[in-house]
Amino acid sequence: MRIVCPECHAAYQVGAIIKNAILVCHRCNTEFDTYGNKIVEGNETAEVFKKQEEHAPTFGVKDLIQSGMRSNKEQVWLWMILILLALIFTGIAVQWEHWKFNSITRAVSIEIDPDAPILDRDWKIIANTVQSQWLKREDGSLALVIEGQVQNLVGTALPPPEIKITFVTQIGQNIEMVAPITEPADLNTLQKVPFISPPVDKTPVPMLSTRGFLLLIEDAPQAVQHILLHALPTQRKSVAPL
Repeated sequence: MRIVCPECHAAYQVGAIIKNAILVCHRCNTEFDTYGNKIVEGNETAEVFKKQEEHAPTFGVKDLIQSGMRSNKEQVWLWMILILLALIFTGIAVQWEHWKFNSITRAVSIEIDPDAPILDRDWKIIANTVQSQWLKREDGSLALVIEGQVQNLVGTALPPPEIKITFVTQIGQNIEMVAPITEPADLNTLQKVPFISPPVDKTPVPMLSTRGFLLLIEDAPQAVQHILLHALPTQRKSVAPL
């Protein structure tokens, strides 16, 4: 907005106007209102502004310009924040197939929905921890002992999974079996015949942590070429796995 001093006709470009403010010309020090009317001591306009000055400070043109600049900067920052949020939500929407399996996203969905299923991809067998060996038992028979660690990949605690074991024999035959993770067993327990399995481990695995497992397989085929392990999620309720 363009304002002209009524005394010396100096022109000022003001970005914002404060209603009922007293403007002071920087050239001749004349006081005038926002409509360009000169304020003379004793007239009606001066009396109005005099009362207002008792409760509010006097603003000059420089103050008004700075006020407008601050207002513009605040608007710019607001628009930048809104644009940034829009870009973030757009990116999440486009990449939702990836984001919905993110550790945090999975944790939120599991926490807010008691019936949300635990997925296979919520668990991972740590390959470099897996070991297997044949154990000679009290009656002279052999049993296969498999041990390793499984990792919870979700940002919330989960019940321990079961372990699916696939034996690939030398003739290409696949033999599969599923064993639960039990509480730790000592060597004497493993060697006894018949083998009495310890209780199933029901202690939840904390978020993003690991749980060790030790499995004894009495009927494992001896002509084994490869052993494949896969974690099968244990559901918190009667929820059909995906």
